Amino acid sequence: MIRKAFSDISPLTLIILTIVLVLAGLIIFAFVGVVTAAIYTGNWDIMSFFSGNLLSEEGLAAMRIIQICQSFGIFLFPALLIAVIISKKPFAFLGFKKTSFKFLVLSVILIVVALPSINLLASLNAKIPMAQWMVDMEMAAQNAVKALLSTDNINVMLVNFFMVAILPAVAEELLFRGVLQRFFCDAFKSTLAGVIFTAFLFSAIHMQFQGFIPRMALGLLFGYLYVWTKSIWIPIAVHFVNNGLAVIVFYLIDKGSVPAQAETFGEIGVYWQAGLVSLFAAGILTWIIYKESLALNEVGEASLEEL
Repeated sequence: MIRKAFSDISPLTLIILTIVLVLAGLIIFAFVGVVTAAIYTGNWDIMSFFSGNLLSEEGLAAMRIIQICQSFGIFLFPALLIAVIISKKPFAFLGFKKTSFKFLVLSVILIVVALPSINLLASLNAKIPMAQWMVDMEMAAQNAVKALLSTDNINVMLVNFFMVAILPAVAEELLFRGVLQRFFCDAFKSTLAGVIFTAFLFSAIHMQFQGFIPRMALGLLFGYLYVWTKSIWIPIAVHFVNNGLAVIVFYLIDKGSVPAQAETFGEIGVYWQAGLVSLFAAGILTWIIYKESLALNEVGEASLEEL
């Protein structure tokens, strides 16, 4: 599957090559995003896009365009390119293979059940003392996210759904689980170390310090779901459901259909008991998925031996 020219290259070299492609994608697609935003809005005052004006429709539209282009450039572009460069079967290399419908259902149920516990972890993370610049950066990021997602317009919500749920679920999972996790596991010669380090990078690249712990926990979950099921479709599906529900909840809150507390359900002060129950239930479901994967792998090995 790996091209002969790359069969003897060290994992560290492949990691460096991936980072170079990420930086190239960042530069190229940042330019594409800014130009596209300028054409769409008719505003060629490029610096105004980064002025922090989140109240105007023009500013929000420009930010959405730039965000979408950045997701393509930083995550999807390098993942696809590295797979094409080093593998004769790039989609198989990235983990696109059939998986058990049972795994899919259990994994989706798991992430839905885990949502209150993720909120609990986020609220605990926010209690950790941090430098003022970290707090300021976090607040700016939260304000930007809320400004982008807060809408009662169905068309804008659909754009948000693509920007926040569909594109990141595919692009980020291909880069982090499909490419980097594989390389780091090989580099450390340890699945555990590879999954942990990839989850650390996954959380760190989002640059949201008060959400670092829950995002790393999600990275660990996505990583081990990929290890256990051996299919990239599972972490993509779970990532999609997690992000997609956030977009829908924001939309329903702005429509007045659900209370604002729905966004923080499970946090300290907002039914934290539900967060603990959620954490316990998520642990049980994770164990069930792990045991199911062992059973499925044993069946697969037995079938191969019969051949």
